[in-house]
Amino acid sequence: MAVNVAEQIASLGRDQSIVKVVLFSGGRGSRVLSRQLINHPRVKLTLAVNGYDDGASTGEVRRFLGDSLGPSDFRKNASRMARELKTCQPELIDLLDVRLPVECTADEGLMTLRLLSGREVTATTAWQNELRATLDKIDDAARRILGERLQRFEQELVTGRRSFSFSDCALGNIAFAGCFLAVGRDFNAAIADYCALFSLPEGLIENVTDGQNACLVALNLENQLLATEAEIVSANRRNHIKDIYLFDRTLTPEEERWVASANSEEVAEFIRQRTRVPAINARLLDRIAEADLIIYSPGTQHSSLFPSYLTPGLGEAIARNLTAIKLLITNLQEDAEIPDSSAVDIIERAVYYLKDRNTKPIATPCLITHYLLNDHLQTEDEKPYVPLGRLETLEDPRLVRIGNYEEGTTGTHDAAKLLLPFINGILHRGGGQRVAVWLLETESLNKIAQTMLEALRGGLGNLPLKVSMLYSSSESLDPAFVESLPFEALNLRSSGKTATEAFRQTIAGQAFDYVLLFDSSGMYRGEEIVNVASLLTNPRLDAVWGSRRLSVKDIHESYRLRYRHNVVLGAVSYVGSHLLSLAYLLRYGRYLSDTLSAVRAIRASYLRNEQLDINDSCFNQKLLCLLLEDQAEVIETPVQFFPLSPDKVKRTTVVEGMRSLVTVLRGLAKSRRRKGSTERVNDLSLPEYVSRGGAGR
Repeated sequence: MAVNVAEQIASLGRDQSIVKVVLFSGGRGSRVLSRQLINHPRVKLTLAVNGYDDGASTGEVRRFLGDSLGPSDFRKNASRMARELKTCQPELIDLLDVRLPVECTADEGLMTLRLLSGREVTATTAWQNELRATLDKIDDAARRILGERLQRFEQELVTGRRSFSFSDCALGNIAFAGCFLAVGRDFNAAIADYCALFSLPEGLIENVTDGQNACLVALNLENQLLATEAEIVSANRRNHIKDIYLFDRTLTPEEERWVASANSEEVAEFIRQRTRVPAINARLLDRIAEADLIIYSPGTQHSSLFPSYLTPGLGEAIARNLTAIKLLITNLQEDAEIPDSSAVDIIERAVYYLKDRNTKPIATPCLITHYLLNDHLQTEDEKPYVPLGRLETLEDPRLVRIGNYEEGTTGTHDAAKLLLPFINGILHRGGGQRVAVWLLETESLNKIAQTMLEALRGGLGNLPLKVSMLYSSSESLDPAFVESLPFEALNLRSSGKTATEAFRQTIAGQAFDYVLLFDSSGMYRGEEIVNVASLLTNPRLDAVWGSRRLSVKDIHESYRLRYRHNVVLGAVSYVGSHLLSLAYLLRYGRYLSDTLSAVRAIRASYLRNEQLDINDSCFNQKLLCLLLEDQAEVIETPVQFFPLSPDKVKRTTVVEGMRSLVTVLRGLAKSRRRKGSTERVNDLSLPEYVSRGGAGR
C-alpha cells in the first residue's frame, strides 16, 4: 500500500503551543486586531479594557448606579467576541446591542424591561414587538438569566432614589447594570457575569483595575479642565490634551463653574486633592506575567488607552516580562482628542504614562519592543491621516517599523499584516522553524545513512529546529535505524510517485518553513547540513547559500583534479564561474561567490514557484534570480567539500555554465526598467525608511 508522504510530513512537528496575548483595547479602535487574534487557533487572548467611559447611555448608567465604572467598552467587546466565537445565539447579541428609541419614555422603558424579563405584559409600540420577537428566538436558559438581570435593574429603579432615562439607551448597558447589582456592586465580578451571558471563556475580557469607581478628566493646553470623558472625545471640539487624571467622583455643576474661573495654581491643587489612584487587577497581572505578546492598540488614546497605562504598577508589571514582544500600534487617522498629533507624539505620551508620568526609571525597550507606524501618501480629499512626526527624536531606531498598514483604503488596519509576523515568530521561537533536508544526487542507502550520521555527529540534534530528512531511493532505510534517529526520515519514492512529484506535493502545504537542498553524493560532509541549518534560527533570512569558493584550498584542489588533463577547459570553467558571480553583481548589485553550489537552504515559499524545476540544469540560477528579484535576505557561508572525480559524481559542464550565464543576463534590461518605477514603503525599519528617502516626505 502506497504511503501518503505529504500527509506524513504535514503531521510532522505539529506544535500545540499557544501564543498568550494581552491586548490593551478600547471599545472599537482595536476591533480588527481582536478579530484577527480571537480567530487564530494558536492564540489565547486577553482584552485589557478600562471603564472610564461616561458618554451617552453609559453615562446615564453610571449616574444612576452612583458607584460604578462605565460598562460600554466591555459590552462592545463582549458582543464582538461572542459573534466571532459563536458562543451563543446571534439573537442574544442582537438584542443586547439594541439601543432604545430616543423618544422612549420612562413608562415605555419600564414596560420593556418587564417584557424582556418574560412577564405577561402587552407591547404598546412596534419596536417593543420587534424586541419580543427577537427574545422568542433565544433559548430558555439564556432568556432566564437575562430576565433575572433585567429584573434586578428594575427592582433598583422602582425602589431606589434615582430616576433613569431610557432615551437612546443600549439594552446591554442596562443588562450589565443588572449584573453589577446582582453580584453585590462588584464591577469586575459584573464583567464576568455579563460575559457568562454570552458563554465567553473566563478571563477573555478583563478590567485593567480592581474595579473601584473613578472618573476621567483632562487638562488642555489652556489649563482648562475637561470634566468628563465625553468632553475629551467630543467631535465638536479639537481638544489639545496636556494631561489626564482620575478623580474620585464626577464634578458637580458648581465645581465645574469654579474650576472654569480658577487660576492654574488653584486648578493644580484641586486636581491633586481629587485624584484617585486605582489598584491594578490582580488577574491582569498574571496574564501580563505569562504573556508572549503585549499589544497597545490604536484607538481614542486619551480616553480609552492612556488611562489604562496610568494604572499604578502596570508599567512595572509589563517591564518585568522580559521575553514578551510588546507592540505599540499608532493610529491611522486623527481623532478629536489627538488633533495635530503625530505617531511620534502618541509613542511619547504612551511611554510617559507607562512610566507613571516619567517618574519611574524603566527602560523603554522593557515596555515597548516595536513601534508600528503607518506611512500613508494621502491626497487632499482624504480624512487627515496621522503624520509620522519627528522620527529623529526616537532614540533607538531598532524599535521602529514603518509601513503602509492600512487595509486598502478602509481607514482600518490590516490586522494580519500587523500581527501574523510576530505571532509566527513567537510560535517558531526556540525550536519552531521547520526544516526539510532533501538529500539529493544519490540513491545509495549507505551514502544517505552516512550523511545523516555525520549531521548527527555534527550537532544537528542540538539546534533549535524541527528537522525532517527526505531522500529518494528504490528501497527504504532499515526501520530500526530510522526509529533510532531523533528526526523523521522519509523516502519520497515510497508514495508511488516520482521524488520530484512527491516533493512538490510536500511543499505545497505549510509543513515547512525552509528546505535545505543537499548533495549527498559524497562531495560534502553531512556536518555542513548543521553549518547551514544553524543560520536558519534567524527567521529573517530567506536563503543560506553554502559556498565552496569561500573554501579556497578545496576549490583549487577541485580544479586540479577535474581539469588536470585540459588546462584550457579548466581556465574557461574557472573564469566562467566568476562571470556568473559578476552577472549577479551587474543585474542585482549582489555578489554571490558560488552560484553553482549544491548546498543551499531556501524559504519553502520560494520553492512553490511552478517555474522552478529542481531537475533543470539552470535551477540554481533561476532560484537565485527569483530570490534577488524579490530583494530576499541571502547569506553565504563556507562549506567544505571533496573534489571527487567527474566519473563518480555529476558536475556542471561548460555548456550548462553558458546556459546559466544566459539565464542570469536575459532579464537585465527588464530589471533596469523595473528599478526606475515607484517603490512603496512596506514594513521598513527606521534606517531602511530613511535610506529610501522617507524622512523627507
